[in-house]
Amino acid sequence: MPLIRFSINNPLLTNLMLGIVIVLGVLSWRSMPEEMFPTIELDAVSIRVEFEGASPEEVERQITIPVEEEFDGMAEIDVMSSTSHEGMASVIIKLKSGTDVDQYMRDAQTVLDQITDLPEEAEEPELVRLKARFPVISVTLYGDVARGYLYDLADDIKRRMLALPGVAAVGVAGDRDWEIWVEVDPYRLAARNVSLGQVITAIRGNLRDLPGGSLKAQEGDILLRGMGVAPEPESIRGIVVRSSDTGGQLTLGELADVELRLEEAKTIGRFMGRPSVNLTVTKTKEASTIDVSDAVRAFAAELESELPASIKVGLFSDLSNYVRNRLNTVKSSGIVGLALVLLSLYLFLNFRVALITALGIPVSFLFAAIALNYLGYTINMVSLFAFLIALGLIVDDAIIVTENVYRHMEMGKPAHEAARVGAREVLWPVIASTTTTMAAFMPMFAITGIMGAFIAVIPVVVTASLAGSLWEAFGVLPSHAAEMLRYDPEKKRSARIDWGALLERYARLLRWSLCNRYFASLFAIGVLMVALVTAGTRLPFQLFDDVDIGQFFVNAEAPNTYSLEDTAKLATQMEDVVMSTLDDNDLDTLLTNVGVTFIDFNRFETGSHYIQLVIDLQKRRPQGFIERFISPVVSLRFAWEGTRTRDTEVIINEIRENMRGIAGIKRVSIQRTQGGPAGADIEVGVSGPDVDVLRTEAERITDYLSRLPGVQDVRQNLEPGKLEYRYTLNDRGRELGLSQSTLADAVRTGFLGIEAVHVTRGNERIPVRVIYPETIRENSDLERLPITLDDGRLVYLGDVADIEAGRAMNTISRRDTQRLGMVTAEVDENVTTPLEVTRLIEEQFADLPDRLPRYELLFLGEKKDAGESFQGMREALVIALAIIFFILAALFRSLLDPLVVMLAIPFGLIGVVIGHLLFGYNLQFLSVIGFLALTGIVVNDSLILVNFAERLRREGHERIDALVEAGRVRARPILLTTVTTFLGISPLIFFATGQTAFLSPMAVSLGFGLVFATVVILIVVPCFYLVADDMKLWSSRKFHEYFPASG
Repeated sequence: MPLIRFSINNPLLTNLMLGIVIVLGVLSWRSMPEEMFPTIELDAVSIRVEFEGASPEEVERQITIPVEEEFDGMAEIDVMSSTSHEGMASVIIKLKSGTDVDQYMRDAQTVLDQITDLPEEAEEPELVRLKARFPVISVTLYGDVARGYLYDLADDIKRRMLALPGVAAVGVAGDRDWEIWVEVDPYRLAARNVSLGQVITAIRGNLRDLPGGSLKAQEGDILLRGMGVAPEPESIRGIVVRSSDTGGQLTLGELADVELRLEEAKTIGRFMGRPSVNLTVTKTKEASTIDVSDAVRAFAAELESELPASIKVGLFSDLSNYVRNRLNTVKSSGIVGLALVLLSLYLFLNFRVALITALGIPVSFLFAAIALNYLGYTINMVSLFAFLIALGLIVDDAIIVTENVYRHMEMGKPAHEAARVGAREVLWPVIASTTTTMAAFMPMFAITGIMGAFIAVIPVVVTASLAGSLWEAFGVLPSHAAEMLRYDPEKKRSARIDWGALLERYARLLRWSLCNRYFASLFAIGVLMVALVTAGTRLPFQLFDDVDIGQFFVNAEAPNTYSLEDTAKLATQMEDVVMSTLDDNDLDTLLTNVGVTFIDFNRFETGSHYIQLVIDLQKRRPQGFIERFISPVVSLRFAWEGTRTRDTEVIINEIRENMRGIAGIKRVSIQRTQGGPAGADIEVGVSGPDVDVLRTEAERITDYLSRLPGVQDVRQNLEPGKLEYRYTLNDRGRELGLSQSTLADAVRTGFLGIEAVHVTRGNERIPVRVIYPETIRENSDLERLPITLDDGRLVYLGDVADIEAGRAMNTISRRDTQRLGMVTAEVDENVTTPLEVTRLIEEQFADLPDRLPRYELLFLGEKKDAGESFQGMREALVIALAIIFFILAALFRSLLDPLVVMLAIPFGLIGVVIGHLLFGYNLQFLSVIGFLALTGIVVNDSLILVNFAERLRREGHERIDALVEAGRVRARPILLTTVTTFLGISPLIFFATGQTAFLSPMAVSLGFGLVFATVVILIVVPCFYLVADDMKLWSSRKFHEYFPASG
């Protein structure tokens, strides 16, 4: 082949090209942004509308349903779901695959602009495209100071942080805007015969600055500007509400108290038990998580020195820590794996062979880095995980080529000739084996949805690394082998491994197996059957495991009658429990959200009764060989970091137990950071028209789940909500000329306040809110609410309206315009798995469509979506196997031999099952990824063996002799591949702790699967080959018996 010949004949140019690849690879790696997860723009849009003060049912009737009706029937929509909270409507539209989302956004905005029947009090609908974007770091300002001072300070700090390099946005949570409150006393209004409408008209008429055009004068054009009253409480008090004919004036100050104050709190933020304002930083697409985090940390340190001692600056949820740890994991595992590969090659062959072979690892990685940078990917936890997978694959090509070159040297050929013949001899088998490995990863491109977008980088990294490995094996390695490899026959006697004796024993075992091929084949098939049965009965499947990154969330609910202040007192008790349970060696930061619970970055629940504690633990004290000795060297930090000795699970269980002693908590659940899509483990829905039927079915499902072992934190969303008073205009009110709208305006103004006008004060726009005094607003006797008529008379709400008490709903969920009852639960995966619980629910409630024809049982949530995403893998897996078969058929020019090679694939499952049983893992998504990698190596090794046997048969060897000789010659590279791959990923198998333990199932699948598959390849595949040959000979003989040749 020209590439091999060029490599050997032009070593200088070859090394120059290698140098270019290394330089480009290093530059590409350094220029790629580093982040936690890839930023994914989802095929979904969100519409949010604020309707302050409205109950969930009002929000549904006046906001959600009108919006849904406008969008219902659009061809691009896959699923439309909505949630109506108190004061907020949220509609999420999931689009069909392949939809032009940008065009749909424009169309959706046009539809929203055409909706004219939304209430005037509602805010404008906000349309955004959903993104899976993770904040980099959060900064908190906390201390025992006036909240107004904290909020003003936060605004200034936000502006300064936006100027930091790489910062795209800074979100502020827990702050409140300033408002001018005009507290109107209805009794004073009645005494002066002034209506509320007159007050609002006076405010609006005097606080606006209005342009008056321009005056053309000799001096030139002069602008005319009407100046309203200054937006200060003193000036507003002087607004004239009414004038008499005698010149008397009634000012606003005589009817109302005017003051500048903060808006009513909807949420409360606390940090380490003290009032706080939290600023969350999101980076630009091009910026690095680590660089942005470092810049924010430096800014926070500078800020700490500027602020008074009463205000502290805290940092939490710093994702750069996880990115750094994962980078160090890859580096540490790579270094340990590389060292073990070098050691094994040195022990099996010699140092020069080891050095030449191991050079392929960094070259392949840098080749992949160039491809990733060119295609616009980033360095994140998913792409780094892909490099760990590739670590076990890329050395195979170099091993096969180098070992074959060295074998020809052992046969006495000169270095250049051995390099040329040895590389050319395995060229096509290696190309075929590498392309089959690439094909094994192709099904990952078929995974759809969020999951597919997240893991799309894995096959890219693996394919690019294998392409780099292939180029290095035939474009660089032959040159290095010709120049550097030397074989000294004198040293053979002192070899560390007596290959001759080992291979002779193996040849005898293989010959016996071939002579008893049917017994050996049936025995192997029997072992495989046992492994499959064991997997089906002892190894449940789960998509993802939790990741121990030292962070978890305590989500709690107070009774829904609690006010925000009542819930805040309960949150303080929960903080005390956390503080008393965890000492300084355990607790790093504690963030408290009252009034809101975040599910993920696109979903949240609001309500005065919600509490969420975000607990960040201290770094764990280093465990295992890698963390204690290798990682400090790699990161150039020669000191052990971390003080925590207790496991996260132990801490969670202790906090859960201690929380049970707090009176007033209605429900509490604890969630850990997950390795895959967010959300509850179980999300089951029942959709249909009647909410009472939905509540009954949701309660049945809740009761059933509560009885299942391993299922905890079960809840449903159709529980009764807050107490509400419903008022309806009566005959007396109609006689007075009132309307239901008049009543609603009076009640809304009295309790929530009405924003009469917005004014500019300083650099910001603030509302002027007309509202009743606190003494009236806190009085629950709604019948005594005073209403001032237009003629100045005073009536009470109880005189003009019928009032009845009822219960609202907490939230109202809908799916495709139907009401939806939702049941969620968490699963203890040491007892059962979400998929197993889902199967039990399907069996238990299979009769629901028959009992209730207009109702439907649905399995929802991101985890269900992820499970459905993998269904596309089945079809793609068939296509991938067909591609592998085609490649092998082209190489062997046979239809039977490729089947023999591919028969080895399922036998890797034996090792996968044994490995998972030994380490106590469930089968999961990462196990599947490890098996895909295993498939590629198994096919490679089988192909090399069968291809050599075919060549020997063509040269005239008897078939058993050909197989024995092929086994004897190819056993060494196959064993080397197995040993180096196993040792390369052994740090993840035996030494993984903390974050790295998340990757262990992948490594166990690949490592143990390969060990057992190697035995199958060396012993059973030759037997299968011979059995297939027997069948071919038998069928040929039968064919000739039935159709004898004529003449």
